[in-house]
Formats: sequence, structure tokens, C-alpha cells
Amino acid sequence: MFRSSRFTVLAAALLASGCGHVPVSTMWALRNFDGLGVDPAFLRAAVRTPRAFQPRPGGVKVVANWGRKGDPASERKVEIVLREASLSAEGPALAKENLPGSNLHVFRVAPDDVARLRALQAEIARAKAEKRADHGSLGIGADACRTADLPEGPILMTTFLKMSDETGWLTVLKNVDLRALASKDKPLEEIVPPCGKLPQRVEAAG
Repeated sequence: MFRSSRFTVLAAALLASGCGHVPVSTMWALRNFDGLGVDPAFLRAAVRTPRAFQPRPGGVKVVANWGRKGDPASERKVEIVLREASLSAEGPALAKENLPGSNLHVFRVAPDDVARLRALQAEIARAKAEKRADHGSLGIGADACRTADLPEGPILMTTFLKMSDETGWLTVLKNVDLRALASKDKPLEEIVPPCGKLPQRVEAAG
């Protein structure tokens, strides 16, 4: 239960559910994925956006949910904001994904939050062992904003995840169209609001 729902959250990064393509190679690599066993010190996430878009500051985070079905009082949710990191430090495997006309942003768990996330993993494991939880998830989520007017056509985003040097970088969701997430109750302008005068801490493709 924990393992399958945990994968769902990873595949739903950037607010998407069924709006992008999860490569078969990633499904295979994550078939035995257990978020409770990932070392937070090695965890990396990356988001590729069109040039006029970027993740919101503080908007890329580890999101943990757990509890018992049918018992709302048992439900818990914790978010830990990730810190933007250097693309150049990640080597050629990720750098090749920095396509022309796009920005590629890399994030990691801040050193001060590594122990906090390990404690959170242990807390979820205890809840599961003590039958205080029968479902849960531990994944990466992100919110985006824009630095220019909304363009015509699809607004495609792709997310990547690295859990260890052995797994390397995995494409989690490929070409998520943010327009497909818009609705009457939540228009596109609300999903990707203007960034305002925010610092542009990103390495861009030529």
C-alpha cells in the first residue's frame, strides 16, 4: 500500500495526474521504490520549464502524507522545502536535458533538513508498523510561476528524480501540459501566476 501510493505521488510532481507521460524505463526502475529507504542527503529533483516559466521560490518540496483510511483524525501531512542547487555540479547526464528554449532547475534537501527528513521517514515507518497508518506517500511536488505573459499553445514541463548514484537521473513525468490542468474553478492564470520581481537563479540553455 505504501509503495504503490508513494510512486503515484512521484509521478504526480508538478500538480499533474495523468497529464504527462511516465516513461516505461522509469516505471521499471521504480517498481521496487520505497521512499522510506531513500537517503535524503542524496535525493535530487529537477524541473524543466519553458523559458518564461520557473518553479516558485519555496515551491519545490518533499511532501509526505500518511494515515488510516476512514479515519480523518489520523491523517498527517508534512512538507519540507527543497533548496535550489547547481546544474553544473550534476554532470552531463542531466545537463543534456537542458534543451534550447527551456530552463532546467535542480533542487536538493538542504543540509539542515536532512536529519529532519530522516526523522520523518522513521515516523512514517513506525506509524505503519504500529498500524496507525495503512496508506502513505513520500514524493516530490512543485508549483510554477511565469516571468512573461502566457504564451499560445501547450506549456510543457518535465520532471526528473535522482535517488542515488546507482539509479541515476530518472524522467518522472515527461511533457506535462499545464494547460490541461486548468479548469473553470482554477484557471491557468492561478496555476502559474506571475513571478513578480523574483531572482532568476537558474542556468538556461542557449
